[in-house]
Amino acid sequence: MGGELVLASKWDAAFDVMRFLYVGFFSDLPAWVRYTVLALFGSTVVYGVVSWLRNRSAPAAEDESTVQEDETRVR
Repeated sequence: MGGELVLASKWDAAFDVMRFLYVGFFSDLPAWVRYTVLALFGSTVVYGVVSWLRNRSAPAAEDESTVQEDETRVR
């Protein structure tokens, strides 16, 4: 392969996906198919945002020295 290989950027891929969804959604698909696809896409976005917020607000992992282990006292 030569050095003239051009790869698409992340924005080109995102643009292509959005164009695909736009054409697919506004074409001559039945209404139930469009609404099903829209609901699946929307639920995926909501799940991603909720997961991101949950991970963002989670407390930082503490070191293991604060964990209390059950120890029996020996006399």
